[in-house]
Amino acid sequence: SQYIDIHSSQNPEVTALAEMCRMSDPTFARRFHDIYGRSCKEHIAHVRAVRARRLLMTTDLDIAEIAEETGFFDSSHLIRTYKKLIGTTPSHERS
Repeated sequence: SQYIDIHSSQNPEVTALAEMCRMSDPTFARRFHDIYGRSCKEHIAHVRAVRARRLLMTTDLDIAEIAEETGFFDSSHLIRTYKKLIGTTPSHERS
């Protein structure tokens, strides 16, 4: 999880993470879910949303810059994921 926290904006691949842990993809996925209660991809999205929230609250960066900084594909991807995980839009959160 610490590796994911540090590298979440660089799109870590689940297969690469499994290899780093010397596990097969299915074993890694199962163990990750057992420990964190969500899939690795869901965890990465959550880490990114939390980082985006922090940037919304502490910087004047616009949504597109925050999306780029946190590893989202674009601002639309950030907005959709943020609303799903945080429960509101980034613009509403900032206001």
